Amino acid sequence: MVMGILMSWFQDFQQQIYRNFLTDDALQLILGGFQNTLVIFLFGAIWAFVLASLITYLHFSHRCQWLYRPLQWFVATIHDVPAVVLMMFFYYVVFSASLNGVLVSIIALGVYTSGSLAKLFKIHIHQVGKEQYEAGRMLGFTPWQIYRYIVLPQAVHNMLPLVIGELKVLLRATSYAGYIAQKDLVKAVDRIRSETGDAFIPLLFISLLYLFLSWLIAKAIQWLNVKLFRHD
Repeated sequence: MVMGILMSWFQDFQQQIYRNFLTDDALQLILGGFQNTLVIFLFGAIWAFVLASLITYLHFSHRCQWLYRPLQWFVATIHDVPAVVLMMFFYYVVFSASLNGVLVSIIALGVYTSGSLAKLFKIHIHQVGKEQYEAGRMLGFTPWQIYRYIVLPQAVHNMLPLVIGELKVLLRATSYAGYIAQKDLVKAVDRIRSETGDAFIPLLFISLLYLFLSWLIAKAIQWLNVKLFRHD
């Protein structure tokens, strides 16, 4: 009797998997949504790092204060606005729904994440002691070499867990793309749920996928840190 119940449950589970994910329409939805989610995350992260690096450079170089101060204020203030509201504001107000939703998501989420990244960069660079700079100058290092071989490795090592956390926040924020009529992974799975009437399997699938992607982000950043700052 127990075996019969288990077999019946397993067959039902197989049917749910096929109905939710293995039909042509379902596969097309999931692959399209997954592709958009990855594109938004990867290019949003690159855009965020570019903006954060620019703000950090302007802060420490004391150049272009006319640009640094309003830029710093803008990204610091914008981070207090919910990411979904910011994304909708960029799409419907700034670009009047005339720009591709994926591109708008990249711009909005990059700006949203850059403020917290710039704050992390500045705090952890400031935490490197002045004696480290003096030691570099005594060894004949140029200012760039001091940052490259002394300051940045220490700063990156200390802020790495927090950077990983910010990237995970960015990954989760990609799920808001559906609010600007853009098919992302969450919207694709929700459409499958509405068409099949099954909620458990699609939601379990996307939860496990986001957990896997978060784990992958942490491993990728750790690997990159070792490659960039290892001592040969």
